[in-house]
Amino acid sequence: MRVVLATGEYADTPGPLAAAVRLAEGWRRTAPADQVLVAPVSDGGSGFVEVLAHALDAQPTPVVVTGPLGDEVPAQVLLHDGSAYIEAGQAAGRHLAADVLAGADQVTLQGLTSRGVSELVAAALDAGAGRIVLGCGDLASHDGGVGFLQALGAGEDLSDLPAVRDRLRGTTLLLAHASNMPLTGFHGASAALGVEHGVPAEMTQQLEEAMGLLTEQVNRVLPPRKDLLTGHRIRPERADGAGVGGGVGYAAILLGARPINGATFVIEEIGLADVLPGALVVAGGAAYDWNTVHDGVIAEVARAALAVGSPSIVLAERIEVGRREGMALGVSAAYEPRAGEGLDDLAERIARTWSPQR
Repeated sequence: MRVVLATGEYADTPGPLAAAVRLAEGWRRTAPADQVLVAPVSDGGSGFVEVLAHALDAQPTPVVVTGPLGDEVPAQVLLHDGSAYIEAGQAAGRHLAADVLAGADQVTLQGLTSRGVSELVAAALDAGAGRIVLGCGDLASHDGGVGFLQALGAGEDLSDLPAVRDRLRGTTLLLAHASNMPLTGFHGASAALGVEHGVPAEMTQQLEEAMGLLTEQVNRVLPPRKDLLTGHRIRPERADGAGVGGGVGYAAILLGARPINGATFVIEEIGLADVLPGALVVAGGAAYDWNTVHDGVIAEVARAALAVGSPSIVLAERIEVGRREGMALGVSAAYEPRAGEGLDDLAERIARTWSPQR
């Protein structure tokens, strides 16, 4: 039997690739005759460059950029066939400011910078990339992408933003976002801090006001275009993915980036659909819940399997939805570790149910 391990990130494993390798080791212990393909998927957040480097058989180039606290941090640029793949989390990920975020107030949150993301973009441009794909998920910075734009030359008041956009006009920019959230509103970037990270409502409201002021400033410098059909102004802050990374997505869209679902992009870029027919497809990640059953790696992998008529199962560290919720995705079953089980042990146990070659 062929088994495709198209899993995402797990909380107890550093990166999607390492998690998929552990699952493969466990599966092979039960079913050594199975053909097990390690094909991890990223949603644009953690592991974005690693996953693409593995699939494209390319070696990333190391660079040094500014972290969210202003210090230097290591990062990578993956170059392949004229494209450059960069990961915002390597420059401004929450892991780079974990101690500060634990007791952060509004001033601290807005003070964490997204400047390093611009340095990744600059490195990609210097390498001659005609297409730059920015993977972006949850970040430490919550500056609306201001640090990102200023470092590219937009100016302290962003008055030179049109000139920066013009300089990038000959480069194809893609924003592979891990979340569809807009920048502002009840489901925007600031509101998400309260839901996902427990930031007090008073602080999220203050941050929301700051984001609103930012969009007003940007709209004065770079007036929104009008929709040709409706005549209504196109508001970039409301676009899918504008709120990702505390507004880094918004900054990328202002520069002309086309937003695309991160997991969908990776699945297409690595040609995952080509290896799914006739295989048992294993999706997974840290949680299989009310969010991931609709969006993200698990949902997109399951949809890709369903499209070619292949069965799929989910191996997640935490299961919070039942079989009924996964039926629309074609998910046949979902499993989580028992007490004391690691990912390899989980895969070893589940292979006993699904593999006929044991």
